[in-house]
Amino acid sequence: MVERFERRTAECGAAFEDAVARLAAEGTITDADRAAVQREFRACLRPAFAGQYVGAAAGLGTLTVVTTIGYLAHPQWLIHRRRLRRIDSTAAPALVGELDQLYREAGLTRAPRWLLAPRRRTTGGQAFGLPGRRCVQLDAGLVLLRRTDPPAFRAVVRHELAHLRNRDVDLTYLTMAVWWAFLAVAILPRLVLALFPGLLGVPGEPLGRTTLRTLAALLVMTVLVYGVRNALLRIRERHADAFAAGHTTSDGALARVLGRLPPPRRWYGRWGTHPLPADRLRTVRDPTTLLVPAYGVLVAAGLPAGALTADLSVTAGLRFGLDARLGIALLGLFVGPWLGGLLAVTLWQNVAARADEARRVPMWFGGPVVLAAAFLAGTLLSLQQVTSATGLPGIGGLDSWLVAAAVLAAGAVLLGAWVDAAARAADAGGRPSRWTPPATVATAALVAGTALMVWLPLSRLSYGFAFSPGTGPATGPDPGWYAATAAIVGGQLGPATHFVFHPLTLPALALLWLVPVLAARRRADVTAPLRRAILVGLGTGAVAAVAAAALPVLAPRVLPVGVRSEPPSGTAGEPYVTVLGNTVIAVGSLAVAVAVLVLAFGRGRLRPAGSVLAAVVSGLLATGGYVMLGVPAYCLADVTDPGWCLPVPSAVEISRVAHWIIVQGVLLAAVPLVGFVIAAAALRPDVRPAEEARPAGGEIRSARHVRGPTVAVLAAVLVATAWLAWEMLPLAGEYWRVTGGG
Repeated sequence: MVERFERRTAECGAAFEDAVARLAAEGTITDADRAAVQREFRACLRPAFAGQYVGAAAGLGTLTVVTTIGYLAHPQWLIHRRRLRRIDSTAAPALVGELDQLYREAGLTRAPRWLLAPRRRTTGGQAFGLPGRRCVQLDAGLVLLRRTDPPAFRAVVRHELAHLRNRDVDLTYLTMAVWWAFLAVAILPRLVLALFPGLLGVPGEPLGRTTLRTLAALLVMTVLVYGVRNALLRIRERHADAFAAGHTTSDGALARVLGRLPPPRRWYGRWGTHPLPADRLRTVRDPTTLLVPAYGVLVAAGLPAGALTADLSVTAGLRFGLDARLGIALLGLFVGPWLGGLLAVTLWQNVAARADEARRVPMWFGGPVVLAAAFLAGTLLSLQQVTSATGLPGIGGLDSWLVAAAVLAAGAVLLGAWVDAAARAADAGGRPSRWTPPATVATAALVAGTALMVWLPLSRLSYGFAFSPGTGPATGPDPGWYAATAAIVGGQLGPATHFVFHPLTLPALALLWLVPVLAARRRADVTAPLRRAILVGLGTGAVAAVAAAALPVLAPRVLPVGVRSEPPSGTAGEPYVTVLGNTVIAVGSLAVAVAVLVLAFGRGRLRPAGSVLAAVVSGLLATGGYVMLGVPAYCLADVTDPGWCLPVPSAVEISRVAHWIIVQGVLLAAVPLVGFVIAAAALRPDVRPAEEARPAGGEIRSARHVRGPTVAVLAAVLVATAWLAWEMLPLAGEYWRVTGGG
């Protein structure tokens, strides 16, 4: 199979090179020609991946079947293995009567099958069974405990009934079935084939470098999956303890039972299927600790997401006739919302539980870093990575991967800071509206999907996040400083182009400021931050607009005629009009960055939302200055060809300029912002803003006075944002179709 795949790949590559050479010989290569050649190449490769898809489908189907069989068989297996017997109501009427009373108190509508484990001397129990046929096992020692300590007996039974009431029996045994199926279907065959590759007639060294790396990855993956499984089981035990404690009288029976539990004998026992007795006692005494989110949830989500993304990215898009990079980008658009939404839910729970007061590192910083690290670790443990020839992530090498990892972590931290600020702003206004948490989660999901759609393809390229300077002018005897300036303003940061031609960029930015503002609208002090953000945006945007009008007038006075003429045909360089346009856009982007930083380094819980609002306002005003002032100023100041003038920009061109100004400004401000949030996390006790005073009685009066000019500006910003996003759709569609996002 490997030889057939390599032979097909070589044939398709040769055909692709021949087609490119033929187009080059003709002398004219259009976007349609390039797209046609790429379609032929993808169609040629598609059969080569058919075996991989069939194998993946067969493996997934086998895993599903084995998991289903294990789940359906678990009741009979437990009954047979432990020799359980049904408790007869005629033989023990008092016991059955008390058990029936306990299940009614638990809120269950149907009694479970009560089973006795005669050979188990412990004082525990176990809930299991299929829907409609639930069972509760009582150990022989637990039945004896009913006579010596009846409250403790009832507490243990309530704990087992809590598993039925919380509907976590299915989750428990599905998790167990998945674990055993994972060992039987995914781990054991790969382990055998790695040690004995000759079983399938494939030559190779049993203990070669690739084999050792595969074995190491299998070991790490097994340990991680086992840890995730046990973490889920520990969570359900704590929830059952909390329910049982809520239905126990003040005699502290459940606490006595838990206090008699022995600690784990070995150091790794703390990561078993049951929490430590001390943790369970803490839950019984304070059930609100269940609301505190744990990092394990983020690890459990990030690891499989990274592994699946890395494996699917190999063939993403080819199966559906898409460009490989476009397929990877669409994969990021699918995975990103799930991870961003989970991060938002976790951080919202953290704010609701006031958990940061007991944390050394705030959750809005540690959570995103853990999620990004788990996602990256999952990519390293994927099948594609384990079996790669180089052992390096992606195709860009280790140094490129480290840069991509740092960018991913930085973006996740910024998103985490925004979610934390939005949740605190909504919480400070009293009880948040019902729509506020889902709107915040949806916004985080949209932003994460938009960003991962850009990050994922670029993370596989060595130059993905590099700064590419412009060529600068090639005319004039000695351009001097003008050449350096032209190269800087014409340069591009890797992700900038992809965000500019992304149809979701402006909608995501609009929601980043709109959702927190609406969530905090009931606060009486929301007007001042809004006005400050609008004023900062208007001020910086006005400076950019004035610069757009002044630069075309000043440039001819300080530049020689040589650098303002067209570059000779066939030489490197950009025309004067292009450099001038890039300069105006660069000044607008600088204004946007200043607006973001002024708001970000201020005070108040609306800083992230205010920063984005100021960026959009500044970018819109700078774009207006470019169109309304810069173009006419160039026409009036044109001394190279008085009969020629720039045409009036179209709506699509205006949208493109606005996207460039806003995107470059936000990216330019992101670097110092990352440093700021890292410092804020390290110096949290010193930089935390003072709590804002509430009126007497703790009520927040309605901010009905947020009207007039403020509302008018916000509405105008939304309308302008929607119009620019709509006009970007044709450019975005063409860009992603032709280039594949890369």
